[in-house]
Amino acid sequence: MRKVLLAFLLVGYPVIGCSNQEKHINYTSPSRQEVDDFISEHNIHPLTIEETEDVTILLLQNGIYYLSKNNESDKLVEDYVGWSENDDQKVNLGMSNTGMPHAHVIINDERLLDEAKEVKVEFHDGTTVIQPLDGKRGMILFYDKNKRDLTIHNELHLTIYNQDGTMIYEDNF
Repeated sequence: MRKVLLAFLLVGYPVIGCSNQEKHINYTSPSRQEVDDFISEHNIHPLTIEETEDVTILLLQNGIYYLSKNNESDKLVEDYVGWSENDDQKVNLGMSNTGMPHAHVIINDERLLDEAKEVKVEFHDGTTVIQPLDGKRGMILFYDKNKRDLTIHNELHLTIYNQDGTMIYEDNF
């Protein structure tokens, strides 16, 4: 009898304990109206807004907001990562290397912004993302917009090209 009880405690009890895990909460990207309300309430001026299936990202001159909607409570969940404004640099370059990895690029130099037509980011493993600038001062370039729970190496190479395809700016992070 002791052996059965001991076997239950060693094998059965941990299995029962594992079955009581917290249930997974699903998140979605907030509606455009919720994003607009958030922008208005916080009196912020995003340089760009990127929406994915489960998060909307607002890139600001001095930080980034990640907004999600908790499907169970119907509440907006916000996360903010800030940095000091560094307008004296021609370009501010940064990245998030976990979750849904992405680079953010902010062009501070007006002459460079006027001349720039395309931005290319090459991540450490050679994955390359190219986007037209379309006159935007800031942009977010995703490693893979459809994958979650990734972790990549925290290195990237930025190249900015003019209309002729000539490199006009280069930087590393």
